Amino acid sequence: MSDRVVLPRLDLPGQKTHWAVVAVIGGGVLVLLMAAIFLVVVHKQQAAQEAAARAVEARAKEAAAQVEKMRLEAAAAEKAKAAAAAAEKAKPTGPVAAGNDANKAGVAGSSAADGDSGKAGQKKKGHKAGHKAGRANIPKLGGGEPSEATKKSDASVDALLRGLK
Repeated sequence: MSDRVVLPRLDLPGQKTHWAVVAVIGGGVLVLLMAAIFLVVVHKQQAAQEAAARAVEARAKEAAAQVEKMRLEAAAAEKAKAAAAAAEKAKPTGPVAAGNDANKAGVAGSSAADGDSGKAGQKKKGHKAGHKAGRANIPKLGGGEPSEATKKSDASVDALLRGLK
């Protein structure tokens, strides 16, 4: 028994991973890595598109607000111009108008003095749009022609709107 027994070396096939299995696992990892990169790129592009859309919407809202502001300013300027023109027409011209006002007051006083309510002998007048009884037309300040700055800003707003189409 002093002799050593030498056993032959046996390579069993189940001890190593087959090269085809390693290739399949490596390919799967590579596909997953590529899919992750693709998803990151797509997400960044979508975020950039959404940000651009929000920026365009914000610019459109801002332009619409500026247009509305300019429209309101133009309407106010036109209303002031019309009020100034109406005040110019209604402005009394000397002593004839003062006598006319006295005549109107005398007629109103005489009908009330006669004992009737003042409505019996008068024709009914229809309502005139824009005029209220008892109020004088008072011109607004700043009426007249629109200023150069307003004209210039109207032109710039028009150009901006043409650019949005």
